[in-house]
Amino acid sequence: MKFRTTVGTVLAAAAGVIGMAAAPAMAAAPATTHATTTQTAVKKAATLTATYSSTSVAYGQWITVNIHLGATATNRTVSLYARNWSNGATYLAASGKVNSAGNLSVRYWESQTRTWWASFSGDAAYNATTTKGVAVHVGSTTSGSFSRYYATKSWAGHSVREFHASSVPTLQGTVTPNKSGENVTVTVQAYVNNAWVSANTPHSFALQTGSVYGVQFTPSWPKNYEFRTEVSYGGDIANGGSNSGWQYWTVTN
Repeated sequence: MKFRTTVGTVLAAAAGVIGMAAAPAMAAAPATTHATTTQTAVKKAATLTATYSSTSVAYGQWITVNIHLGATATNRTVSLYARNWSNGATYLAASGKVNSAGNLSVRYWESQTRTWWASFSGDAAYNATTTKGVAVHVGSTTSGSFSRYYATKSWAGHSVREFHASSVPTLQGTVTPNKSGENVTVTVQAYVNNAWVSANTPHSFALQTGSVYGVQFTPSWPKNYEFRTEVSYGGDIANGGSNSGWQYWTVTN
């Protein structure tokens, strides 16, 4: 009886000793993160050039613009733009696809000074690009001819209009494009001692409606001298200056 008690006591004590320890604390599992990377395609630089047949032309002449586009992915269309110097207006002058060699040629009738450039809008693989602006300067035209003469003679390789002393030599002309209200200047020279010398103080006056002018010379001009007259237009922001060229005349008896 005593033995069992002792054993029981030992077992109980042993049980107290060997009882299962508390489970160790478990560390929290790290959160799972899925990193998403978006790769942006790097576009290439497109090659675009524009060349001009001339950068200075007379009024009413044509220019040719040759546009070349290098390799692209899908877009083969180029555009040609212009900006007027006179009012700053910008507009699309032409647009079209280049040919198999990458070229597009545009022919344009010029009436005023403009800045030109070509443009490519880009596509999935190539960036948009624009050429450097190029100014094409456009001139004007000034005409002039005498009326009321009675005959024409040839002198020193020129045609000379002959006027009677009682007549009123009249020089008429036009400036193109229309420059009504703007000024022209009249210069007269006389041939004296084998040289052309000034015969008047250059006189300026405004062009009339329709951009026309008329100049009348009084009958008091010396007889039997060779004269020449030129009318000049100085130009403006839209068009360069021009002149009528020398018009030769003389007053007879």
